[in-house]
Amino acid sequence: PSTSICSKPLASCDSLKIIIRSSSPARRAILSDMGYEFTVMSADIDEKAIRREKPEELVKALAEAKADAIQLNLRNRDSRDLPTLLITSDQVKVSKGMIRERPTSTEEAREFIKGNEAFEF
Repeated sequence: PSTSICSKPLASCDSLKIIIRSSSPARRAILSDMGYEFTVMSADIDEKAIRREKPEELVKALAEAKADAIQLNLRNRDSRDLPTLLITSDQVKVSKGMIRERPTSTEEAREFIKGNEAFEF
């Protein structure tokens, strides 16, 4: 049998703390618009150190690394806190068979846009 912390819709559960790891204003807005109250926490990880060949494996590994980092941070907090739902995610773009992540410089961004078949200059 499954154990439920709260049988009400998630947004009305006072006994559940929601933490998201997202720098995306859109993801935050979606959760807010749905009526969820949540805390945003950062995960200090070196994303460039995590490499996978397949994009679906890379985004899963990045999201898991973010979750692990936040869990370590949460362990240092008061153990009497509410049960917690931790939401992490990541995304990459695949262009011409290559995984493209967020550019780290203006030059890298220019090269990305020039090589992207969706843009014409």
